[in-house]
Amino acid sequence: MTDAAERASSRLPRVPHASKPRPDEKIRKRAGVDLQNGWMGRHGTLYLTDERLVFVPTIIDTALRAKRREISLDHLLEVERFPKSPDELPSAGKRPRLYLHTAECVYQFVVPDMDSWIDSIEVVYNIRAKRGLTHRPRIVREGVENLLMAEE
Repeated sequence: MTDAAERASSRLPRVPHASKPRPDEKIRKRAGVDLQNGWMGRHGTLYLTDERLVFVPTIIDTALRAKRREISLDHLLEVERFPKSPDELPSAGKRPRLYLHTAECVYQFVVPDMDSWIDSIEVVYNIRAKRGLTHRPRIVREGVENLLMAEE
């Protein structure tokens, strides 16, 4: 996935607004983020639930035609940290970001505490595995180990 030839487009798909997190959904994590696909970044809140990731833009960004976006955890193919290691500097003056790969596109999020987000996504997939949902995306990062997820 990380090879440029195999990478899906960063152009967001033309889809209707996703629904906001529903009352019956358990929100596992939320934070203010920037969705950086395209020439103009969108600001909003990213929610992680047991079923999906939901981006809800701010009121101002919604007025500027930003859409709510949803990434089903069943369709997430790869979670990539950019740069791959916290010891590396990003190229071209980019801020570190989280790439979420799906078949349609690669969502680019600038998130606070990126490794915590990746760990949280892994934990949700562990919870889903206990329910018999075996799909798990590939995690691409180096030099990060969460003590709470250590097997020893």
